[in-house]
Amino acid sequence: MDHRSFRDQLAFSIGYAVSRSRDLLRRLLKEHITDDARQQLAERVVEHLELSGFEIDEQERIMRKQDGGRGW
Repeated sequence: MDHRSFRDQLAFSIGYAVSRSRDLLRRLLKEHITDDARQQLAERVVEHLELSGFEIDEQERIMRKQDGGRGW
Protein backbone atom coordinates (compact mmCIF):
# COMPACT_ATOMS: atom_id res chain seq x y z
CA MET A 1 0.00 0.00 0.00
CA ASP A 2 1.28 3.46 -0.91
CA HIS A 3 1.54 5.69 2.15
CA ARG A 4 2.35 8.89 0.29
CA SER A 5 -0.25 11.60 0.49
CA PHE A 6 -2.46 12.41 -2.48
CA ARG A 7 -0.53 15.68 -2.85
CA ASP A 8 2.80 13.79 -2.95
CA GLN A 9 1.47 11.36 -5.56
CA LEU A 10 0.16 14.22 -7.67
CA ALA A 11 3.45 16.16 -7.46
CA PHE A 12 5.42 13.03 -8.40
CA SER A 13 3.17 12.35 -11.40
CA ILE A 14 3.45 15.92 -12.65
CA GLY A 15 7.24 15.83 -12.25
CA TYR A 16 7.43 12.54 -14.11
CA ALA A 17 5.30 13.79 -17.01
CA VAL A 18 7.28 17.03 -17.26
CA SER A 19 10.62 15.17 -17.22
CA ARG A 20 9.43 13.06 -20.15
CA SER A 21 8.67 16.21 -22.16
CA ARG A 22 12.16 17.68 -22.52
CA ASP A 23 11.55 18.73 -26.13
CA LEU A 24 8.57 20.82 -25.04
CA LEU A 25 10.47 22.20 -22.05
CA ARG A 26 13.17 23.51 -24.37
CA ARG A 27 10.51 25.26 -26.42
CA LEU A 28 8.89 26.67 -23.27
CA LEU A 29 12.19 28.04 -22.00
CA LYS A 30 12.81 30.10 -25.10
CA GLU A 31 12.12 33.80 -24.89
CA HIS A 32 9.01 33.62 -27.07
CA ILE A 33 6.84 30.54 -26.82
CA THR A 34 3.58 29.69 -28.42
CA ASP A 35 0.36 28.95 -26.64
CA ASP A 36 0.44 25.65 -28.50
CA ALA A 37 3.66 24.54 -26.77
CA ARG A 38 2.26 25.35 -23.32
CA GLN A 39 -0.96 23.52 -24.15
CA GLN A 40 0.91 20.45 -25.41
CA LEU A 41 2.85 20.16 -22.16
CA ALA A 42 -0.30 20.62 -20.08
CA GLU A 43 -2.07 17.91 -22.10
CA ARG A 44 0.85 15.50 -21.59
CA VAL A 45 0.73 16.08 -17.84
CA VAL A 46 -3.03 15.46 -17.73
CA GLU A 47 -2.70 12.32 -19.88
CA HIS A 48 0.02 10.97 -17.60
CA LEU A 49 -2.06 11.67 -14.50
CA GLU A 50 -5.00 9.78 -15.98
CA LEU A 51 -2.73 6.84 -16.92
CA SER A 52 -1.39 6.89 -13.36
CA GLY A 53 -4.86 6.36 -11.94
CA PHE A 54 -6.00 9.90 -11.23
CA GLU A 55 -9.62 10.58 -12.09
CA ILE A 56 -10.76 14.03 -13.09
CA ASP A 57 -14.37 14.58 -12.10
CA GLU A 58 -15.62 17.43 -14.29
CA GLN A 59 -18.96 17.70 -12.52
CA GLU A 60 -17.46 17.97 -9.01
CA ARG A 61 -14.39 19.83 -10.35
CA ILE A 62 -12.01 17.62 -8.37
CA MET A 63 -9.27 15.12 -9.03
CA ARG A 64 -8.84 11.94 -7.01
CA LYS A 65 -6.74 8.82 -7.10
CA GLN A 66 -8.57 5.76 -8.44
CA ASP A 67 -7.87 2.25 -7.22
CA GLY A 68 -6.03 0.13 -9.74
CA GLY A 69 -3.80 2.86 -11.16
CA ARG A 70 -0.07 2.42 -11.45
CA GLY A 71 0.27 4.20 -8.12
CA TRP A 72 3.48 6.09 -8.69
